[in-house]
Amino acid sequence: MQPIALHLLNVAIAGSLLLSPAAAPTDLLKPPPSANIEKGTTTTSLKGAAVRWKSVWTMMRGGGQGQRTVQFSEKGSGRYSGFAQEVRWDIETTWVSGDAFRPLRTERTVTDMTGKPLLRETKSFNFEQGTVDIERDDLSTGQKSRRSLKIPADTLSVDGIAAALRSLPFERSRPVELHLLSNEPRLYEVSLEVRGRERVRTPAGQFECYKVEIVPALGVLKLFGFLVPNAYFWFTVDAPHYWVRYEGPENGRGTPQIVMELATFERSN
Repeated sequence: MQPIALHLLNVAIAGSLLLSPAAAPTDLLKPPPSANIEKGTTTTSLKGAAVRWKSVWTMMRGGGQGQRTVQFSEKGSGRYSGFAQEVRWDIETTWVSGDAFRPLRTERTVTDMTGKPLLRETKSFNFEQGTVDIERDDLSTGQKSRRSLKIPADTLSVDGIAAALRSLPFERSRPVELHLLSNEPRLYEVSLEVRGRERVRTPAGQFECYKVEIVPALGVLKLFGFLVPNAYFWFTVDAPHYWVRYEGPENGRGTPQIVMELATFERSN
């Protein structure tokens, strides 16, 4: 399954990623195990507080133009960092499922609760050229931005990260090191480290899970005791290692610490 609100996908790992941009690629993740179609809902709250936002998501295997893909969609609503009012969002994300699992394209649209457009953003990845093109239109102010970033072969995107991490080698003692594109957008070098097992309860039930921490490569910042928020994911010990929980910053450094949990789930082959 893909218990990942695409906002888990969008989850601002950026907040735990104030670090130094990266070196050569080290690890490539394989396509995650999943059913042909997986659907679910998530709830997100501030720690110990009421629900902040909810979302409905779908993960679907697809193909075309000679390549296999995995497509994610998410519709959500509620309070979200960066917006003064409650908002609705619609996210469509495609990853290529080949020898490695890599992001291809993400489209995100945000509106107010009446349907008035506030933001439109796209990310287009080209690993043959080693670039990602990012277009962002702030429809409330009329401001537009276009930029292109260089990316190494092991780059993942926060849009889809919870699905990608299902293929981690959970029993391997050595951390997985790769690069992560945040929603800032910036490219970071990170280490994915398994912190053991925990029993986790969510609205969807109780699960034996692997706990995974995203550890930023802070480099020289460590010398000054630089503090960054922790970001953790929980995946079921039983294959196919569904995502069930996230704790960390909502949308970057300085944004609220949230708890995102799987609420419902269904799958079909």
